[in-house]
Amino acid sequence: MLEKVQRRFTKMIVNMDGLSYEERLQSLNLWSLEEWRNRQNLIEVFKMSKGMTTIRLQELFTLEENIKGTRGHSLKLAKPKCTRDRWKHFFSNRVINRSHRWNGLDQWVGSADNWGQPQYF
Repeated sequence: MLEKVQRRFTKMIVNMDGLSYEERLQSLNLWSLEEWRNRQNLIEVFKMSKGMTTIRLQELFTLEENIKGTRGHSLKLAKPKCTRDRWKHFFSNRVINRSHRWNGLDQWVGSADNWGQPQYF
């Protein structure tokens, strides 16, 4: 519903009514609300992994024990089994389910001091 409001709002801006939603977002330098939420979720997981929040990563997530291959980082999260629909949209499941975004990040994520300054090996 919120995304609908943003779609309608961007149409009201002068000279934007003929463009697609994605084109309007790009020309206004905005993200879709879904993409913004996904980004914020990843930032929160990063903060948890670095001890920047009062919630520790291990309180909400289980680290993947059987990391196959050498791609990605060493802080891969295991997907918990959930039998009820309401848990499928809970923060810890949502972060892993979104195209496996956290587990697909590069190695510098695990070694960075903060989100803005990666430290490459």
